Amino acid sequence: MDEYKEILEDALVERLEMAYFKLIEENEEVKEAVESVKILSKELYENKDIPIEVKRKIEDYKDISNFIEREMQEFIYIEGIKDSIKLLKALGILV
Repeated sequence: MDEYKEILEDALVERLEMAYFKLIEENEEVKEAVESVKILSKELYENKDIPIEVKRKIEDYKDISNFIEREMQEFIYIEGIKDSIKLLKALGILV
């Protein structure tokens, strides 16, 4: 059972990555936002005026925010799959 769960989790991660890159490719605003984050991250890293403790706090905040966002994406994706299956059953397509 754990093997199946691992396979499903790997497939989910792959689908989310594909969706992420497709979103960046198709949405100019998102593409610009991703580039802005890269630039800001580099500027923060290279800025010598900001104390290392503050930089660590900012990085910790970013890491935690990214973790929450990934978990939310996975949750929403899985809920969407469940809803699709329920709909297909309600329509009599799946038994």
